[in-house]
Amino acid sequence: MFDKKSYTLYKFHKQINQSFQNKRELLECALPALRDLFKLDRVYFFNWQQEWALLSLKMMCKKEYCMDMQEDISVANEPAFLRQLLQTGIAETTDLSYPALYVLIRWKRPSVELKSGEIRSVLREKVGVLRLERFRKNRVFTPAEIDLIKDLGKEISHNLYNTEIDQIKNQRLSMSTALNDLSTIFASSLRLNDGLELILKGVQRFFQFDRVHLYLTNSEGTRIKSVWGVDISGTVTQESGSSLGEEEKQILKEVFESSATYRARRSIVYIPLKLQRSKVGFLTFDNILSRRKIGYLDFISLQQFASQMALSIDNARLFERVQELSNYDELTKLPVRRYFNEKFAEEIYRSKRFGLSLSLIIMDIDWFKQINDNHGHQIGDWALKSVSKIIRSCLRQTDVPCRFGGDEMVIMLPRTNSEEAKIIARRLKERIHAITLPDRDALEPVHLSISQGIATFPSDGATVEALLEKADKALYVVKQRGRGDFAVYREVLDQLQPEPEEQPAVADKPKDAQEDKQLP
Repeated sequence: MFDKKSYTLYKFHKQINQSFQNKRELLECALPALRDLFKLDRVYFFNWQQEWALLSLKMMCKKEYCMDMQEDISVANEPAFLRQLLQTGIAETTDLSYPALYVLIRWKRPSVELKSGEIRSVLREKVGVLRLERFRKNRVFTPAEIDLIKDLGKEISHNLYNTEIDQIKNQRLSMSTALNDLSTIFASSLRLNDGLELILKGVQRFFQFDRVHLYLTNSEGTRIKSVWGVDISGTVTQESGSSLGEEEKQILKEVFESSATYRARRSIVYIPLKLQRSKVGFLTFDNILSRRKIGYLDFISLQQFASQMALSIDNARLFERVQELSNYDELTKLPVRRYFNEKFAEEIYRSKRFGLSLSLIIMDIDWFKQINDNHGHQIGDWALKSVSKIIRSCLRQTDVPCRFGGDEMVIMLPRTNSEEAKIIARRLKERIHAITLPDRDALEPVHLSISQGIATFPSDGATVEALLEKADKALYVVKQRGRGDFAVYREVLDQLQPEPEEQPAVADKPKDAQEDKQLP
């Protein structure tokens, strides 16, 4: 048979020995139980901040309810009280006009510490204090009650430890679920930039870091190509890797060359994103502004998430690379016709909506058939590559060139009127004419030349088809005049011949009679 004390301990144990979501839920169960068991008027729970000698009030329970409270009580001037509380785990106060008892509660909580550039998981001791009050002066706490209260305090300590462990497990499960959701979203995003933005926003929003940065390397992993960042405002920024300072580059070099799974410097944690032997980049996060400690689970979860993130980034890069290869002509490195048509339609829509001008240049390499016939197809391929190289070097980032078919190339010039398009056409004409075929058997140097037709939106046409047709007609006029020049459609209208009744398809248009002549 149990004695009265053992029975009370067993009953209390059964009452609070259950799964709680957090410490607050446990206290909402334990404090009323103490209140009823000892017929208390009020029960308080404090967090004990030993370094500051402060009792930080968190919860108060009286009558039939418990409430959260916030108040700091300094006990720095009461050394005898503190000595007794720390040595025996229990102390009575004489400051009040009614009986009050303080009980020390100790438990441990998993945490992480960042020290000397290393992150270590530790069990940190947590300390709390219970204050039990009875308002009637003659209802003092008996030695038997004090002895029982000390044992009940140990029971609460044990359950606080278990609750902390359960809470961490639940947090880890929640984090794993959230990170898995982020990975799924990232994996389903076909565009790398869209996926990176979703990942950064998700990490910052879920972990509440002050700043999160992602440093991406180039495909060879030899340098930082771009830097993505997000702060507490949720705004995502992107910078080129060339904008990094020398000190930051040195830090990243150390992290990049290290074999460690993480590195910490100046309160910033660096986690390499590795994929087998290659490194995709680095994820960094910090709480420098808020001074909030980085949680143990935050670090562990992101460290485990790093490999998934690296794989997702590598897959997205591979997809974009395959897509890029399918959008560009292998010989000239210019976009193919399908990709160009998509961009052209988008730009026409944008120009209509905002009232912008747009110009189109269609060009042919003059006498290209004779180049192939007289100098060989290898020289013909060399000529195509040389012309396309000049085109790429002469255009702006917003301009879109294209190999339309054979030796025919098309250039879209957004926000460009006909006069500005003529300047670009003249530059192309001069630079391409400076190219000499590398044929040692030729009696005289053979210079390349191009013929160009120009059409402008909206004066020459308001649709993709209309602009292509008008630019092609301007090109035809240039060929009729002897080639090697350029013309704007509306400036050569009077030189256009009437169309025959049956117009042949563009792909089957007859070659100019002069095309059968030998190169001059």
